[in-house]
Amino acid sequence: MNIPSGAPSFVPAVPVLQIIGYKNSGKTALVCRLIAALTAEGLRVGSAKHDAHDFRLDDLGTDSEKHLSHGAVETVLTSSTATRSMRKSSTSLDDIARQLVGKVDILIAEGFKSARHPKIALIRHDGDMEALPAQAANIRLWISWEKPVGRTSPPTLWLKHEDSVLEAAVSLARSLL
Repeated sequence: MNIPSGAPSFVPAVPVLQIIGYKNSGKTALVCRLIAALTAEGLRVGSAKHDAHDFRLDDLGTDSEKHLSHGAVETVLTSSTATRSMRKSSTSLDDIARQLVGKVDILIAEGFKSARHPKIALIRHDGDMEALPAQAANIRLWISWEKPVGRTSPPTLWLKHEDSVLEAAVSLARSLL
């Protein structure tokens, strides 16, 4: 494909649905249920997780850790059943979504609060509902540990209504396809 000089190059990305919330709000549990439900519908689902704790790329003493500690900026570990890439740099959610084109139908991302994609926000306390929008835009659905009172926009579901929560999350994910 020839792109004229000076023209912006646009690389399409897979649709992304973000699951956000503060620590211990239930993000991982919802992500796992959502991935299982979408996979059961025949979709190829990718996932991405933002870690605020600067995790280690590999276990101490492994060959791939030795490669990285000796200066490799990226290494790939593969076997007959799995492949794992490790890179000594951060990657934006948009870049991850572009890398998955053709590999997955949708990307479920846990975290990445400041990214631009549609979000489901989990909240343990009412105060979280006021604090999160200052850090994250495009919240389409709230899921609360406390029983919601009154109507809100976007809608707020009670976490104890697990079937309704999953149904709403799956519906939102489908709407992005």
